[in-house]
Amino acid sequence: MTEFLKTKNSSLTENKNWLQSDFQKFIYPYLDIYNIENSKYGSDFFRPTLMEIIPTEKPSQKVVKIAFIGHNNETKENQLKSIYNIVANIFQDKVLFSRYLDFTIQKWKTVTKRSLTYKISPNKIINDTEIAEQEKDIDMICNFFQCKQISITYYSCIDPKELFEIKGFDYNPMMYVDKTGGLADYGNIIFSGNNSEIYTHEIVHIYTNTLFPNINKFLHEGIATYIAGSGKFDYAWHREKFEKFLTENKDFDFKEHIDPYERLYFEGETSIPYLTAALILERTKRVYGDKKIIKLLKSEKEFWQTLNLVGLTQENINEELRKEIKLPLIAKFSLRA
Repeated sequence: MTEFLKTKNSSLTENKNWLQSDFQKFIYPYLDIYNIENSKYGSDFFRPTLMEIIPTEKPSQKVVKIAFIGHNNETKENQLKSIYNIVANIFQDKVLFSRYLDFTIQKWKTVTKRSLTYKISPNKIINDTEIAEQEKDIDMICNFFQCKQISITYYSCIDPKELFEIKGFDYNPMMYVDKTGGLADYGNIIFSGNNSEIYTHEIVHIYTNTLFPNINKFLHEGIATYIAGSGKFDYAWHREKFEKFLTENKDFDFKEHIDPYERLYFEGETSIPYLTAALILERTKRVYGDKKIIKLLKSEKEFWQTLNLVGLTQENINEELRKEIKLPLIAKFSLRA
């Protein structure tokens, strides 16, 4: 254990103390605790503490519970970053660790539908109607991108708390922030905390990550929002909110808000950076057509050089996007979030 904790931050793709098959399946199996020690107080602030080693039904497997705790010398207070579980696999001459995910969902129901493999929480009832809708959305995604279907594993949780728990966390402050949410993870995995079998926004991310590995992160969120909306609402709904936001904020400067991770929301639901990126792509479709959208997503140029491909500059982006938002929503294939 000590050796793994000392070496885990050296590489995400290999560690002699970690089960090799995990790297093949999850790509970065311990990404959740990579550099977790870092803090504004220093790079080694949150120190790992072994809390417990828990027996399992298999004598050769143990659950190892680790807390990452920092001590502030000025305030004399301790600060808990997270409590995280990993699995210790005991072989004759060594112990290799592995991700908690496969261990904890052993009794979850598995349902396979074409390219989708669902892992369904025992705390919920499977929604076959949503699965059928998700299949249709994937067909339309593949038609838009002119690609084959990608095999995806979809973990369907009742809420973000359960999502964090199957990922290995007993505690992470983010598990209590929102009532819904999820993510697309490496290894073509969807984690849904929406109590739902449909999560097209994140599935778009899996396709774009695969098709355009160097995609600009801002446009990455833009295409997912344009195609599938965000959260509980489709793009058309968010677009109306965005227009209202721009009407109320006449001095808003688009070029100052191109960080997709900026937590700037209107009325608690509409991400302003996401909608800005989506509106750029809607304008691209209107003026240049779908092929130009693909060219933007493929571009490896600097961000503003990429936007120059569709006639947008730092000087004209405010005028052009405010003009676009006043036009009717351009017809496109209809997908749910």
